[in-house]
Amino acid sequence: MADLIQPDPPLAAAAAKLLTFAPGFAGAVLSLAFVEALTARGRVVAVMVGLASAAFIAPALADGADLFWPGVMPESVRSMIQFVIALCAMGCIPPLLGWLKKVAGDPLSLLKVRFGPQGEPK
Repeated sequence: MADLIQPDPPLAAAAAKLLTFAPGFAGAVLSLAFVEALTARGRVVAVMVGLASAAFIAPALADGADLFWPGVMPESVRSMIQFVIALCAMGCIPPLLGWLKKVAGDPLSLLKVRFGPQGEPK
């Protein structure tokens, strides 16, 4: 019989870690169907935002939901949370890009402080 090739333990561990982000990646890619006016670069950034939110926000929400879950939370529920977070994160892209364009045009507008009454002078 031929010897079975054993996977490299660090490689297998890295693949297992990356596989946990598959639902977030699927949610980010699926949400591209709802975004209309993005360039190719914008689509890549949108998928990266979806992945980042699935990697950083979803575990915190899953741990918070685990506090109220009776018993042990199934892995499928954690995957669903990652998928939904990545899917919803894409809704943040158009307003975020609009704000970044405004700030890029006038970066000092972030530092403006107004004293006195707000509104039009009479």
